[in-house]
Amino acid sequence: MLENQTPMRKFVPLLLTFISIMSFAQQNEIPNLENKKKELLRQVNMLNDSIKNIELQINIIKTKEIQNMVTDSTLKVTMKKGAKLKKTANVLGDIITTFSENKDVIILDYHNDYFGVLTDSIFRYVYEGWIKKDEKIYEYIKIKEDEERKLKQLEREQKLKEQKSEWAELEKKYIKKYGEKTYNKLKEGSYWIGMNREMAIISLGRPNDINKTVGSWGVHEQWIYNNLYLYFENGKLSSYQD
Repeated sequence: MLENQTPMRKFVPLLLTFISIMSFAQQNEIPNLENKKKELLRQVNMLNDSIKNIELQINIIKTKEIQNMVTDSTLKVTMKKGAKLKKTANVLGDIITTFSENKDVIILDYHNDYFGVLTDSIFRYVYEGWIKKDEKIYEYIKIKEDEERKLKQLEREQKLKEQKSEWAELEKKYIKKYGEKTYNKLKEGSYWIGMNREMAIISLGRPNDINKTVGSWGVHEQWIYNNLYLYFENGKLSSYQD
């Protein structure tokens, strides 16, 4: 029994020595890793500073372009103490800075209840409540709102023209595919046994919901409209309920 324990007694000190060496090596590695971490953080901070400087230069260039458009007739107004300058013209826009005193600015735009202002070579947005208004400002707001309404009207008209053009092309396609007589019936909202799914959509529009069942017999679909149910078997209308 003693002979069997002797090798184990010799092995234990060796194992403890190995563990001690590994632990010491790992402890020595920690400072190296910490130094690497510090160096990486330093590089990250340098990159962030470089990005900020580039953004500042971009803003300066943009502002110079804006300043070139500024004339003596541009509106100059006072922005109230506490005004918040934002990147974009909306409530959720990021705040660039908050002014601790009244500030004279130049108005270059008005949109969505926000003025586009030029101050300290920076063009940003401020909510209209922070601007001291006079008759000229109210007149400016009216002009910009009229311009925006006209622009939206033009956009709506353009969109309508595009939709009409697209629909005209679709009509040509449907007439060629189903014939003018059948297409006219579909335009009137008619439906009948044997029509396919595309014809149903032309006639009634897309359903509120579709229930589909797949089996060995094929595909069964129930199309649900407000007060109408269409039943399709393998893509053909087999029955309906109204």
